[in-house]
Amino acid sequence: MNRRILLLVVLLALGGLAWWLSRNSAPTTLDRPLSDFAVPDTASVDRIFIADQHGRTIDLKRTPQGWIVNDLYPAKEFDVNLLLRTFKRVEVKSPVPKAAEAKMLRVMGSVGKKVEIYQGGDKPSKIWIVGHGTKDHFGTYALLEKPGEGRSNAPFILGMTGFTGILSTRFHTDLDIWRSSAFFKLDEMRDLASVKLETPLAPANSYTIQQNPAGRFSLLDHRGQPYRFDTVLVHGAVLATKQINYEEIQREPVYRDSLVKTTPNQILTLTKRTGEATTLKFWYLPYKGEEPPFGSPRPLFDPLRMDAVIQDTLLVVMQRAALERMLQPISNFRP
Repeated sequence: MNRRILLLVVLLALGGLAWWLSRNSAPTTLDRPLSDFAVPDTASVDRIFIADQHGRTIDLKRTPQGWIVNDLYPAKEFDVNLLLRTFKRVEVKSPVPKAAEAKMLRVMGSVGKKVEIYQGGDKPSKIWIVGHGTKDHFGTYALLEKPGEGRSNAPFILGMTGFTGILSTRFHTDLDIWRSSAFFKLDEMRDLASVKLETPLAPANSYTIQQNPAGRFSLLDHRGQPYRFDTVLVHGAVLATKQINYEEIQREPVYRDSLVKTTPNQILTLTKRTGEATTLKFWYLPYKGEEPPFGSPRPLFDPLRMDAVIQDTLLVVMQRAALERMLQPISNFRP
């Protein structure tokens, strides 16, 4: 009798251990494939976590103020929306042939990216393992895992309605590209208090545009004296302050260090009515375009782009056309 009770106790203990391991162990491989990659309700997605094989990670979170990346910067809304559309519209084009499954899983294990999709809570609702593109560039290899259920035993080739190409490039881990390029933004134009342009090598070209709470402008020269101006021209210049973006971030420390030791061509200071001031320092890029026709002068500077230091230390490339009305000399505002 005692032996039977002991055996029963051992069986119950082993059963309890097996249950505990099944609840707490790493995801297991399912005997059946999982193919329901799509997330129909993308409005409920509040976090997207992407990790690559090199240890780089991107953590996108939805907040009342918009999406943020790595708890540091506002994220590019366009790129985040691109991911959400991908989650919603993705579809399985075909399974990977059985004979190629083992090889494909090995390749995905070495180059794939892990994409965790959260829809509330601390655990992801779905995890995509996104691999490389197919040879014809019309599909993308991927594997699906569902926390609490397990990982699929077979990869699939994914596509998307209305799109031809590979999807893996959308899940990159470059923080500089994920962060929003908008670094100055006004909710209302009357939130702008002043625009000050300094031209160190030609001080007489400098100016300050001031706007009072009622929206009326005044223009001061480099000495702080009132200057006659055309209201339409001044208004056109400050319109660019509604939102200012850079084109890309420059990550070349040697180039940056040598550049900031030189005198900038222009310095622009934008001040909001709250007193918050944003300063931009500009350096024109040497002209490297085609040689002009014989007899025509060769431009000194690149007419399209320029270097700029924003947020005190960040070196970026900006488009000149977006700010050309603000970077013109004060004489251009004469009526």
